[in-house]
Amino acid sequence: MAPKEDDLRSRVYKLYSDHQESGKQFTAKQFMDEGVSKSTIYDILKREDNLPAERQSDSGRIAKIFTPKKVEQLKKDFDHKDGISQRQAAKSMDAVNK
Repeated sequence: MAPKEDDLRSRVYKLYSDHQESGKQFTAKQFMDEGVSKSTIYDILKREDNLPAERQSDSGRIAKIFTPKKVEQLKKDFDHKDGISQRQAAKSMDAVNK
């Protein structure tokens, strides 16, 4: 996740924890006035335990179809070469995936 989203999440956590007695609506109103969507704010506030605002490394989905090994092979096929078209490479990669 980009630092912009991390920054927003940490700001929402901070404001909510400082004004918890005012409720979630108070926090949501503050950020909606800044132009942040209501659903984004409430999604952040839904995480009651206030996990770290920063995205955890390796927390995404595991690549199953295009593994790092296949990415390296694709780079090797295309880097500074003009002997293979993208269409041909797609067909060969598709054959590998099935």
